[in-house]
Amino acid sequence: MVSNYSLGSGWLPNSNLVNPTEGYSSTGNPTGAKGLQQDGFTKSKPTGVAALPTPLSLSQWQKFWSGSYNAITDVPGLKVGQLSYKQDGSEKIRTGVTAIVPDAEALTKGQGNLANTGFRASSVCLNGNGELTGSSFINEFGVLNGPILLSNTRAVGALHSGVNDYFEKHYPGQWTCQLPVIGECYDNYFSTTAKNVIPSSAAEEVIQQAKGGPVLQGQVGAGTGMRSFEMHAGIGSSSRRVMVDGKVYTIGVLVNMNHSKLDDLNPEFRKQMESRFGPLDALKVKDDQDGAHAKPITTPRQGSIQLVIATDLPLNNKQLEALAKRAGLGIGNTGSTMATSSGDFATAFSTANPVPMGANVPSVEKMMELHPDALNPIFKAAVEATTEAQGNALIASHS
Repeated sequence: MVSNYSLGSGWLPNSNLVNPTEGYSSTGNPTGAKGLQQDGFTKSKPTGVAALPTPLSLSQWQKFWSGSYNAITDVPGLKVGQLSYKQDGSEKIRTGVTAIVPDAEALTKGQGNLANTGFRASSVCLNGNGELTGSSFINEFGVLNGPILLSNTRAVGALHSGVNDYFEKHYPGQWTCQLPVIGECYDNYFSTTAKNVIPSSAAEEVIQQAKGGPVLQGQVGAGTGMRSFEMHAGIGSSSRRVMVDGKVYTIGVLVNMNHSKLDDLNPEFRKQMESRFGPLDALKVKDDQDGAHAKPITTPRQGSIQLVIATDLPLNNKQLEALAKRAGLGIGNTGSTMATSSGDFATAFSTANPVPMGANVPSVEKMMELHPDALNPIFKAAVEATTEAQGNALIASHS
């Protein structure tokens, strides 16, 4: 067992600022993506997007060092892919897909692949007005088998089919799970929900183009049409590093943020944001600003948020469940109370102990796991990263 932990001290502010166009070609399309018209919609770089956004100076939640990218991709072997769909006119489209993809080949040193490798995992529902498919399988078997995709509510079915199509095409007969993990948030204020505009083929495209390195944040991918605290929001990410028995481990978080009212925002968050952007009332989304529908912004639905926590710490599925539950504390730090109309889900997984899946696998597994006495600082680091990831989503959306 791993025990006798020690902690790194301090928080590493990332001064290596990245231009908001980082990761995009000269045409404004994501590097590696097709950047073509598809079904009448353009996949393109939205405004309000940044890689490595400068974090808010919130000292009470910045006690640990961040990783190089201050993102979920600081966890070795993790990749993120994003597609954004936009259309102007009478029927506005502001939506997209984000994928968190474990590089199973690298994490198993060539012994496995994305289809036949699982990772210890757990998923929790913090408030159930939403959907996270595949969570029953995760909690029954304690394993994540495949990528995690985030998108809008209407796209869940298409992407569910698309993930199955992807595995059948690239790993025929190898993916015995067949239960994709798709998390949704409702982007109806900025995008039409009268029909689904994301094709099933987007699942393959977003998985294939996933890569490590800086994570684009803000109004990009699944976050393209999201808002939180009545302001533009979307994708945010952050990471924290801890030391256990002399070895450095990473906890990375990615959120798709779409919850709460401005009056709920933590006063310290509000103070820091106003020091950068001026009065936040001026940033509130107006009825005629990008909205797909004419709705009174004074009575918004307060939902939702999807969170993914990844780590290379050797945690078992019960420890990962406890880690996922701490996401609720990070949500609360921003001021959210997880309203009744909110769908709040957290999935945590570890890359430390890959699990062979499918036929002809060993009946007995050996695994190393963290001693329970070492968990408390891990929880603190996860709460910090979850808190900052939401701040980064807001910052990037207004950069």
